Amino acid sequence: MKSSQPFARFFPTTDQLWPLIILAGFSIFASLMPISPNDFWWHLKIGQIIFTQGQIPTANLFSWSLPAETPFFYGAWLGEYLLYVLYHWGGLALVSFARSLLIVVTYWLMGQEIQRRSGSWRLAALGIAIVSFSTINNLLVRPQIWSWLPFIIYLILLSRWADGQLDRRWLLLLPPLMMFWVNVHGAFVVGLVMIGMVGAGETLPTVYCLLPTSHSSFPKLTGGRPLKDIVWFWGVGILTALATTVNPKFVNIFGYVLDLMTDQPSQRLIEEWQSPAPLGLANSVFYASILLLLLVFAYSNYRPTISEALMVAGFLWLAWSGQRYVIWFELIAMPILAKGIVQMPISIKGLRLKPQRSWINLLLILIIFIPAVLVQPWLVENLPLNEAYWSGVWRGANIGPLVGKATPLDAVEYLQAHPGGKLFNEMGYGSYLIWAMPEQGVFIDPRVELYPYEQWQDYIRISRAARYNELLDQYGANRILLDKKLQDELAAALRADAGWQLEFEGERAELWRHAELWRKTP
Repeated sequence: MKSSQPFARFFPTTDQLWPLIILAGFSIFASLMPISPNDFWWHLKIGQIIFTQGQIPTANLFSWSLPAETPFFYGAWLGEYLLYVLYHWGGLALVSFARSLLIVVTYWLMGQEIQRRSGSWRLAALGIAIVSFSTINNLLVRPQIWSWLPFIIYLILLSRWADGQLDRRWLLLLPPLMMFWVNVHGAFVVGLVMIGMVGAGETLPTVYCLLPTSHSSFPKLTGGRPLKDIVWFWGVGILTALATTVNPKFVNIFGYVLDLMTDQPSQRLIEEWQSPAPLGLANSVFYASILLLLLVFAYSNYRPTISEALMVAGFLWLAWSGQRYVIWFELIAMPILAKGIVQMPISIKGLRLKPQRSWINLLLILIIFIPAVLVQPWLVENLPLNEAYWSGVWRGANIGPLVGKATPLDAVEYLQAHPGGKLFNEMGYGSYLIWAMPEQGVFIDPRVELYPYEQWQDYIRISRAARYNELLDQYGANRILLDKKLQDELAAALRADAGWQLEFEGERAELWRHAELWRKTP
């Protein structure tokens, strides 16, 4: 008998509304997040150079406090190029939209993986909520956004193959995807880590099954695969490893990543490289997700596979070592958590419901996503948002929408009309100066590993008004562009110092000049 609704199979189920509601709400939050200067503008400038000159820079270029020829490797060159291509095609609006779209698609794919493993869209909603709240501090527009999709695609391909639900030939997608990943961001390494963990988890039972029967005293292992599947998997793994060499540094790309992960200024001074403390919403949710995972493992009838145990343990260690890695742990852990919840010894009603498809559900989804559409960068400035929001965002800026007030648009506009001098600048301001006024030169900027640790120490001392005249004289700096919020101690000291004159005061920025040092400058 034919259904009275011939297109019913295309309608979403009532249960699917749960994750979509969570996703719509999070997409609104992500879309409203302004562009922060630190890790965006200097990357955009490198992308512009690659786009216009057809070559990847290999040196400092922008800082007057170091020789211009100081070597520097731009490892995320393709990610920077893609950011500029988006900017070239559609300005900041398209760049912001791409960031939001990438994270929404990534989290939706994770939700689908949760539903596949647990059979529950409501658990998919829970997983999306947890990963959303725990990563709200990791949504900046920067080359890392290009790692989100490769990571979740790797996870889906590897986990479905391990579960016997994917033909091994699909694994051939891993090497070409790695060629892209290795050139957009240093997180490509976690792709190899996933391959190694899944490979180990699937190989061990197979090897065990091949052992002589005299080894029956070994712990019982199940799930052995045909040897040809294991050989195929490791063959693809070797191809994927070789694919990482398709980059400007060849095999030295691993040395670059290792140097970055052990760089003293980055590890000691940049918060996101440090271990997450259970403070603030994002880190609190991260710790809560760990506790929930441990409780489920303790009381559920489900026992993780070797691969799952390796990945949870490995990526948890990684997340504990740095806040920027929390997103990888959560994407790994949420599908496993859901799989454990559905096998709890107690019945949890409502986790699995009979699919009920209706055109009304489709209508509800469209209504749910209307606010998410309205906050997109092309429309957002026309919305009557709370003034507290606009107090942190430049509204009507010529450069484009959703630029955070931490970007010194007003001060740099003044500088463009009054250039010159050796400028000591707030770190994030250095990023925007590289984009908007590269000829001015910066004292320091978010290319953290470029600068010696002692220079970063001096930067902190000057920002705290400790021996600032002595240190500024040592470097020869005769102008200061500071952030009144982040460098309030320096701002207060300069106001009481007769040797410095306030040139310009903006929303958050102040520009000062030293009369005596300025006269000494050729």
